[in-house]
Amino acid sequence: MKKTLKWIGIFIIAILVTLIYSGTYLDIPREKLEAKYATGSSQFLDLPDGARIHFRDEGEPESPVIVLLHGFNGSLFNFDRLVPLLAKNFRLISIDLPGFGLTGATPSANYTTEGFMDTVTKLTNHLGIEKFSIAGNSMGGGVAWRYTLEHPTKVEGLILLASSGVGSKRDVKKFKEREKNTPIAWKLMDSALIKKFLHYYTPKFFATEGLKRSVYDQKFANVDHAMQYHDLVLLEGSRKAILSMTMGGRRTMYGPEVLSNISAPTLVLHGEEDKIAEFKRSFVFKENIENAQIKIYPKIGHLLMYEDPVRTANDIIKFFQDL
Repeated sequence: MKKTLKWIGIFIIAILVTLIYSGTYLDIPREKLEAKYATGSSQFLDLPDGARIHFRDEGEPESPVIVLLHGFNGSLFNFDRLVPLLAKNFRLISIDLPGFGLTGATPSANYTTEGFMDTVTKLTNHLGIEKFSIAGNSMGGGVAWRYTLEHPTKVEGLILLASSGVGSKRDVKKFKEREKNTPIAWKLMDSALIKKFLHYYTPKFFATEGLKRSVYDQKFANVDHAMQYHDLVLLEGSRKAILSMTMGGRRTMYGPEVLSNISAPTLVLHGEEDKIAEFKRSFVFKENIENAQIKIYPKIGHLLMYEDPVRTANDIIKFFQDL
């Protein structure tokens, strides 16, 4: 009996080792990913602290500037279907924020809203851009409205694409209660062993499932797009950066009162079928920013600029034409 149990145990261990090995993903060197994904319009800004910021500068050089910011675990490639539709009307600066895309991990490891805003300032200063509009999706929307709030003389217009970071007073209260009473699952995920497992075993799962949840029409959750997410997460150092953001208190929710100080004209766009950020929360922006207008897109998910770039581009163009 003991011998039988021993062999059953060995068999189970062998299966587990095989499963883990087959799902283990090693870091991909930066040079390899840059060769694969950096296009002719890709540029890099090397900062004094050793950070290497990936960005694109596209469109009409003399036209009004829009800075484009992606969401959590995204990249500037999320705007690939939108940029060509805006390129005749604007100069478009899309950025891979620190920790993501081809920027990846940075020596300062400042993966906070403040750190992201500092990246925007350094890049626009480098390009000699004094005034610009700023657009952000999800987490990038949170960075965009915070930047607008703190740099009112620089920002001429604000575009929020399924933005995060603000809720009603009731939402904020619930959020703080949840953060105070951290679920045991999150505590376990903060352990060294679980972090190691997440680091090596989960990128493909997160890439595919995350993309499926981000779009309403599943034809946009295609294999090529999912594999791009997957590859970029594997950029050497990126998984450690992303895990530090997930476990390290990156999440913040502000009350609606902070928005009343935003004076820039604001366009709020959101997909009605968003499973990442509920569309009803976007009405907080409309109700608390004096110069805000809102549009909700039926049958569209979280990545609205990717899922319906034509409608998104048309609304952005009209928004600026009406100013």
